[in-house]
Amino acid sequence: MFAIEDEFDDRVSEGRIDISVSHLSDPAKITIEVADDGIGLDQERYGAFCTIDTDFKRSKGGKGVGRLFWLDAFDGITIESGYRDATEFKRRSFEFVLNNAEQVVPTYEDKPDSAGHHGTRVQFRGLRTREYADPFPKRADTFMRYFSAHFIADFLLGGGPTILVDVDGEVTEYPKAVSDLVVGEPMQATILSDEFGELQITGFFCKPEASTGLEGLHQLHLLANGRTVESRKVDNLLGVERLERDGEQDLAFHGCVSGEYLDLRVNEGRTAFNLTERTLKQISRQCMDAVRSQMIPDQVRRYFETRRERYESFVERYPTYGFDDDDTQLGRVPLHAATPEEFASFLVKFQIRRDEERQDALQRLIDALDAGTVPFSFGQTVSDAAREIQASEQLALAQHVVRRKLALELLEKLITRIRSRDGSADDYHLERTLHSFICPMNVRGDDVTELKSRAHELWIVDERLAFTRAFSSDKRLDEVLVEGGTADRPDLFLWDLAYGLSSTDPDQPDAVDLSEPLRRVMVVEFKKPGRRNYSGAKDQIEQQITRYLAQMQGGEIESFGRSRVRIAKDCIFYCYVVADIVGDLTQQLSSWDTTANGQGRIRPLRGAYSGQIEVIQWQDLVNDAWMRNRSTLHAAGLSRKRLMPMSSVSAKPGSVDDDDFGD
Repeated sequence: MFAIEDEFDDRVSEGRIDISVSHLSDPAKITIEVADDGIGLDQERYGAFCTIDTDFKRSKGGKGVGRLFWLDAFDGITIESGYRDATEFKRRSFEFVLNNAEQVVPTYEDKPDSAGHHGTRVQFRGLRTREYADPFPKRADTFMRYFSAHFIADFLLGGGPTILVDVDGEVTEYPKAVSDLVVGEPMQATILSDEFGELQITGFFCKPEASTGLEGLHQLHLLANGRTVESRKVDNLLGVERLERDGEQDLAFHGCVSGEYLDLRVNEGRTAFNLTERTLKQISRQCMDAVRSQMIPDQVRRYFETRRERYESFVERYPTYGFDDDDTQLGRVPLHAATPEEFASFLVKFQIRRDEERQDALQRLIDALDAGTVPFSFGQTVSDAAREIQASEQLALAQHVVRRKLALELLEKLITRIRSRDGSADDYHLERTLHSFICPMNVRGDDVTELKSRAHELWIVDERLAFTRAFSSDKRLDEVLVEGGTADRPDLFLWDLAYGLSSTDPDQPDAVDLSEPLRRVMVVEFKKPGRRNYSGAKDQIEQQITRYLAQMQGGEIESFGRSRVRIAKDCIFYCYVVADIVGDLTQQLSSWDTTANGQGRIRPLRGAYSGQIEVIQWQDLVNDAWMRNRSTLHAAGLSRKRLMPMSSVSAKPGSVDDDDFGD
């Protein structure tokens, strides 16, 4: 490329370079030829080539040692060049070899060339050592990725010579392959700093294909003397999700950064900068700040607005992360963070630090009281600690309420859906879904191998059931009882309401106290919302319930620990049927007493059984659950209306640790 610049001056676009690669996958047979129509190796340039550590190209950033890497890497190197002396065109050819005596072995020199050709052809054959052979690209796409990345600045800027790269018969033309992907004109930005001096940034908005083979979509190319030394992924630093220009969206940003600071700090092989990773990150950060403020301010503003909306919705759903004001929290996360998972992953460490600091403060108060040394500011310290505890508890309460709120909203929608689909083919599927939502079907809560049995929403039925484990959901009674059970399957059969209806073993708080038989049991039966037909013999609710009780009373439940839970003869059964009182059920329950709200029905069990059967309408079940949560909803500042959906998100750029960013 320098040879073409020297030959064509300001007409470099007329020049051409041909690169041919064959046997790429075989390090022993690989052959690479690079041919140009540049100025050629005339006497002055040939003399510089033969001189080790020459400064002939120093003004262009040349280190004078590049060709020494050729000797280190390849088995055979042949150079043939045509050039113009004072009166005519001539040619020379030589082998460039690795030996102690002479590295340049001429084949012929100063041979007249009547055809008048100028330019140089270099042929490289075979990789010498495993240190080069093993990491050398074996695939064409990998080879082209490295090649494109090394010259990306030249290709983006365009105006250089035509370069044709033929890898095992597949030809790519540069800079056309890259410059055709650029959308709009390049943009310029400049930054000045005491540490890095003046840095110029040329920004390109490209179709996504421009980043093929590179890590990430958006790239910052750090140049030294006009050549790409390192390309860094800056997706996280750019922040904007969907870059757009001239009506095209989802574009990739490529920025080329140059400056004297970088020119003076590149290694001899131009493969890396003599800078620490921290310094390179600081340069990248400053450059991308300039890109956002000088090149895409409107897009950044829109992104920040959307990002803030997403954050606010995130905190509404996960209040425990709202432990500081929005600006502070958004300043703690990197610019690219715009989803619930990203917000949470970056904020959780601040949450942990805050909790640890509060715990330490409380411990210091306790230690001060124990030591009998109470400072003058003790009262204020206690007040501050109490306020911190209250704020933390409020956030935890809000998180709990939000989850319950969403569960009740889903339950309402599910009930409405089943009613509207009455008689449709998916009725049974939806009915099972409704049951499974409240409690997984065909499980036993005391089965430690069944993780899903612990994921119930039984608090909807009764607040005391929130943590219960001793229940059977849609299981045959002969699988639950030690003996005497039948194939009947109560929808829900509970023999332990945590601390509500039965005793617990003080040594095992999660276990039922087996020293006394159960004297309270709950049975719940779910009927399909909107169901009107109860004409069958088995559809008589009272008979169905008493059939279950006949098998339970005086029996034993075999737990998964092989222990037996006895049911007392005088056990009180709390039986609930959740149904819509419409159709046949209206007549069936006509002689029953109404519940306090006038919507349900209730009847005491008679004869051999103690307890009652209560029929609760589906909407009342939901309303009662809402009522029980009203105080916590109010305390958390929430209402029964639907929560804002997570959609799309801003914040003012905040200070984030270097470790919070990728490369």
